[in-house]
Amino acid sequence: TGEYRRKLVGLNMNHAFWDPRNEASAQIRSDLAKQCLEDSIAALASDSCDCVIFDATNATRRRRAMLRGEVLQRYKCEMMFIESISESPELLATSINEMKLGSEDYAGQTMEEVAEDYNNRIRHYESVYQQLDADTEDFPFIKVVDVGRQIFCNQIYGYLQSRIMFLLANLQLRPRPIWLSRHGESMFNTQKRIGGDAPLSPLGMQYAAQLDRFIEAYYPTPDTELAVWTSTMLRTGMTVERIAARGRSVVKWKQLDEIDAGICDGMTYEQVAEEMPEEYLARK
Repeated sequence: TGEYRRKLVGLNMNHAFWDPRNEASAQIRSDLAKQCLEDSIAALASDSCDCVIFDATNATRRRRAMLRGEVLQRYKCEMMFIESISESPELLATSINEMKLGSEDYAGQTMEEVAEDYNNRIRHYESVYQQLDADTEDFPFIKVVDVGRQIFCNQIYGYLQSRIMFLLANLQLRPRPIWLSRHGESMFNTQKRIGGDAPLSPLGMQYAAQLDRFIEAYYPTPDTELAVWTSTMLRTGMTVERIAARGRSVVKWKQLDEIDAGICDGMTYEQVAEEMPEEYLARK
């Protein structure tokens, strides 16, 4: 709904816009929420959308009841609420800092101005806030406290809702580098063969040694938070063997295995081009 607000009333709205005593702005915010909901339901009814995230504060039971009533009356679908609660002053300070860096609402303002306005906005929300409560709200919801320090679930059933709960339980807000690397050259690579589970070639072993030196240069102490994910294939295991020998965390995931080559497994690219030209062109 924030994007809808910016398009209608522009940027640089101060905290007074969120003051519940401000009847004019309260009506605008209510109309914006209804328009966003209309577009969300229309998207669900189309063939181009299977899921909608209605991103808004929805701080009162009345607002949540309105949303749920409209959706269930006009479009039969599963609906759940997710509430994120920040009790930690450190997390709140981080949130304010991210507001300063990433929000158009605070472009050109100092950190002190952002902190003052945002804290006032929070106080406006707190004056009407009613947290999700299983005793009074009979529907699925998840409450996340301090980015996963505590998680409360209510009426969570089925695959999709369980997967969302798992995702929320593994949130990470801290920025961190992610390095992506191919495995070292395998013997199948030297033979231009597809698939297989071949060991590394001599050149591949050199790459594994160089990768180990690279990791050691960036993360010289063993207690550094470093996790290495690799497939279960022999070539990837050999690529990170030196890294694992230094006591680093190495986890093998079946999901990272190469897509099965099927009947083409072990064939050269030339054989595939000759025997199955359509498959060869599709692979390119």
